[in-house]
Amino acid sequence: MKAVIRRIPRGRVATYGQVAELAGLPGGARVSAAALKTSLPSERLPWQRVIGKAGGARGRIAIHDPVGAAVQRQLLEDEGVAVGDTGLVALDVYGWLPSTTRRRKPRRR
Repeated sequence: MKAVIRRIPRGRVATYGQVAELAGLPGGARVSAAALKTSLPSERLPWQRVIGKAGGARGRIAIHDPVGAAVQRQLLEDEGVAVGDTGLVALDVYGWLPSTTRRRKPRRR
């Protein structure tokens, strides 16, 4: 779980369910949330990049504590992620899709 979270690049987000699926636990969104909740500050996970699924191509800040939600919003906005007034994030714009193949540099001729 934590290895997947560490791979989410700056300026991108992933949903709890997506993190769980990439970690080999389809349907384990709550396990993703628990992994973040029990993580230690010394692990320095980019926790702000994991959000809830809001349906369709939208995600949402899922922290119910207003202070925590404001911190997550600010961290995401500092990375260039647009967060709507109600905490919505466009996954089609900011969602992370890990690459399964490496891009090769074009050959010089």
